Amino acid sequence: MDPKHKEAQSPPEARVLLWEGEPVLSFFPPKVALPLGTPKRVTAYYRRLEQMWRDRWEKTVYPRACAAAQAARNTSRPFDSWTAGLEAEAEQDGDILRVRWEAAETAGGRRCALNREELWQLPKGTPVIPARGAGKKRQEDPA
Repeated sequence: MDPKHKEAQSPPEARVLLWEGEPVLSFFPPKVALPLGTPKRVTAYYRRLEQMWRDRWEKTVYPRACAAAQAARNTSRPFDSWTAGLEAEAEQDGDILRVRWEAAETAGGRRCALNREELWQLPKGTPVIPARGAGKKRQEDPA
């Protein structure tokens, strides 16, 4: 099979976490789809990343969502369930694997997101370190 094809995957089901029967947090279990033949060290890195976000949502964000739901109930205000997610795309161009991902959380109507782009040298699976200053906004000279 062509290594540029991604693994076949079934659509994930949302996890809905409840507090006293009320949904307070929902997320899709994170899964970064990588091309077949991706080095084991790169695959392991993204499986750890997925687990890190899952742990954050279940162990840190969920208790906060429960507290927010309780506070809303105590003040007779509506509570909108919080959401979280990890989206990623991977593409291989020759001997470079580019993975772009975004982890986002929405709570109380506010969205917070973290975006990253990571490059990997294939076939070894070593990270490509961008040149100094690459990707930074440059301030124009007002002159």
